[in-house]
Amino acid sequence: MRDNKELTESKLYLDEFTAYLMSIDKSDSTIKTYIEHIQVFAKWFEETNGIDFNPSIVTEIDIRDMRSYLQGTRHLKETTINLRLASLKSYFEFLEGEKYIKNNPVKAIKKIKMQSPAAPKSLDEQTYRALRRHIYRCGNKSHIAMYEIFTRCGVRNFELINIRLTDFDISDRKGTLKVVGKLNKVRYIPLHKDVRDAINNWMEIRRNIKTEHDNLFISERKTPYTRSGIWKIFKKYCEQIGISDVTIHSFRHYFCRTLLKNGVDISVVAQLAGHASGYVTAQVYTIPRQEELEKAIETLV
Repeated sequence: MRDNKELTESKLYLDEFTAYLMSIDKSDSTIKTYIEHIQVFAKWFEETNGIDFNPSIVTEIDIRDMRSYLQGTRHLKETTINLRLASLKSYFEFLEGEKYIKNNPVKAIKKIKMQSPAAPKSLDEQTYRALRRHIYRCGNKSHIAMYEIFTRCGVRNFELINIRLTDFDISDRKGTLKVVGKLNKVRYIPLHKDVRDAINNWMEIRRNIKTEHDNLFISERKTPYTRSGIWKIFKKYCEQIGISDVTIHSFRHYFCRTLLKNGVDISVVAQLAGHASGYVTAQVYTIPRQEELEKAIETLV
């Protein structure tokens, strides 16, 4: 006989929901986040109402109460609350579509409006150059190539990991990189001279590494990197020269923002970044950083 925890887990349909998320190419981190949010909501529901959780009895009022609790009692950031709402929306849409429940309680719930979206974390020019100089000085050709691809191609972490040896074509004066993005959408990025040089330098070593994997970048274990493995590499470089508040995604932000500041048309930036439209690019990358806001105020006499 199954215990109460197992019964509760079966009522959540988490295995079925996980399989659904995998089928629509959600990343492992996204799936983990969604599942955690559902489990936290179920626990809050039981503690608040004093009854066992069952998704079929959740109402719109419960969702609104949870939103008020997170905002008024927990004082969570709007972005955090909206992410939880997004997780629940996806979950209940799945349950309704599979006929596990009759009505979706999150259907009419809107995200919390923010006065202005949070500025994405991005490298300023000085930080970009300082980190680049340090990585070059350390001399690891694999890491140099990674950094150049991140900051001059704007790829995401998982996209870099999945670059294959057959995904780039480099000649003396030009080159192209094939990138497989979200939902397996393919885009081709022209390669800057520094990227071509970095890849060629790394390939002098890479072609002599014996491994069954055809990824461009191979870890010391001769297996493909994980996203956390890539982050650890660059986190260490940042710490060595006293840089903080930088993530792998900061490199992508730097790429897009630099192109926009240089006058590149937003539709071109969107295509290079793998966005569905220029609207997405504008929503994220035209938001001024805090430092830019502070400099604007300092111009006042």
